[in-house]
Amino acid sequence: MKTTAAFVYLFAITGLFILSCKKDSFILSKDARITITADTIKYDTVFTQVGSVTQSFKIVNENNQKLRLNSVKLMGGSSSNYKINVDGLAVTEATNVEIGANDSIYVFVQVNVDPNAANLPFVLRDSIKVSYNGNDDLVQLEAWGQNAHFLRNKEVLVNETWTNDKPYVILDGITIAKDAKLTIEKGSRIYFHANSPMLVDGSLEVKGEKYDSTRVRFLGDRLDAPYKDYPGAWPGIHFRTDSRDNIMEFAVISNAFQGIIIDQPATGVNPKLILNESVIQNCFDAGMIGIRGTVRSRMRR
Repeated sequence: MKTTAAFVYLFAITGLFILSCKKDSFILSKDARITITADTIKYDTVFTQVGSVTQSFKIVNENNQKLRLNSVKLMGGSSSNYKINVDGLAVTEATNVEIGANDSIYVFVQVNVDPNAANLPFVLRDSIKVSYNGNDDLVQLEAWGQNAHFLRNKEVLVNETWTNDKPYVILDGITIAKDAKLTIEKGSRIYFHANSPMLVDGSLEVKGEKYDSTRVRFLGDRLDAPYKDYPGAWPGIHFRTDSRDNIMEFAVISNAFQGIIIDQPATGVNPKLILNESVIQNCFDAGMIGIRGTVRSRMRR
């Protein structure tokens, strides 16, 4: 009986050892199964000089043995607009990457867009090649870049006109001085970074027109999902005490904390703000706040 018990015990230990060795060994078959959780990483509009948010995908080892990836490679190399991080390593190519049995690793992706001469959005493409056991899988990368006028802590001290050649990106706010006027032509797009208000001590004239392409749009500068739909992305437009003779036609104000603030009555005979055929949408606190201010508005149906 003792001999039989010893044999059974030895057999069990040997079986466990074999199973353990199998789990600790690498699967080498070309039929090894992995799952890559994205076949394409896409970015909506990314402004030049401004980095994107980080996106990611997982490489999942579906096997009961360890798997060694021969390579995870950014095909554009060091000249690519994209940057990758493979399992904690910021590289253009990671080699001999081990994934435990039924485990996974993350690959993180960012894109930075260099300025060029284009006014219209332009596409940037690259790919990541995952190589293992004689197999190659590709994850496509696609981003739309956009050149822009970048204005940091901008002060409008004399009369100034903005055209629709390129978007305007406002960093750290913009102030229109008491005796100055900013005119914004049809089709212009004004993007505001967080904590970047438009403060109007002088006059603002927005000359939008009725078609989608000719409206003037004010919105936050985070255009990637899910941030593009978040309210409170930027503070809003504040017509302060000395501001006068403001006109906004066919404007769209989106995703602000407070869309428009009208502070104190007009100093002349005209209303402080004439707001015609305009939309204020998706604001966090209020679309419009009036503090003894005067507004005249018209909406055609």
